[in-house]
Amino acid sequence: MAPETGRRAGIVVAVVVAAGILTGCSGAGSSDDAAGSSPGEPPATATASETRTAPSTDSPTTNAAYPTCDEAKAALGPEVSGLIELEGSDNGITTGATGPELICSWHTPETDGSSIDVAEYGGISIGISRDPEYTEESMEPVGWNVDVPAVSAAGAWALKVGGGYDPAEQLDVTGVQVIRDGVVVVLTSGGVALQDVPQLASLTNEWAMNGGVALLDLMD
Repeated sequence: MAPETGRRAGIVVAVVVAAGILTGCSGAGSSDDAAGSSPGEPPATATASETRTAPSTDSPTTNAAYPTCDEAKAALGPEVSGLIELEGSDNGITTGATGPELICSWHTPETDGSSIDVAEYGGISIGISRDPEYTEESMEPVGWNVDVPAVSAAGAWALKVGGGYDPAEQLDVTGVQVIRDGVVVVLTSGGVALQDVPQLASLTNEWAMNGGVALLDLMD
C-alpha cells in the first residue's frame, strides 16, 4: 500500500469508528475498543482525539455546507427510521484532519441500556468530509476500489475498506466509502461485539452504497 493512500484511508476510517458506533451505551463498551478489535481495519495514523473536536456551532457559514444529522438520516431512508440518537451524543459538525466534517451516529433502542438483549446493541455511523486529494486514482494501488453501477451512474466512485465487497452482506465496522468531487462519505455499522445485529440486517453493503450517493446529493 502506498504510504499516502494508506494514511488517508486509515484516517477516514478512524474518524468514523471513533465517532462512537456504541458511544454512550452502558455495558456495550467504548468505540475505541470496537475500533481496536476490528479485523481487517487499516492502521490509522491519528487517534480520535487528534482527528476530532467537539461539535461546532460557531460557524453558520461552514455548517451550511453540510446537512444536519436529521437530514442525513432522512436521506438514508426507512431502514434507519427506528434507530435513535443516544443521550449525550456528539452528533454534528466537528473539525477533522482535513477541516470541518459531519459525524452522525444512530443506534438500536436497546443500545441505551434498557434491554438485556445484548445481541441487539449496535448502530450505524456516517461521516461526510472534504478532501480533494482523495481520488479514485490515488486509491487504486490499495486494491479496495469497487465497481458499483449505481455509484458510477451518479458520477461517484466507491471502495470497501479491507476489500472483499459483497453487496448482500451486512454493513460492518470497516464500512464503505462513496466519493464524488472530493466529498467523502463513510458509512459503518456494528454491534457490541462487532457481530451482525438482527435489527440492522437490512443495512447491507449495497444499501450503504446507495445511501452514500443519497448523502452526496445533499452536498450538491
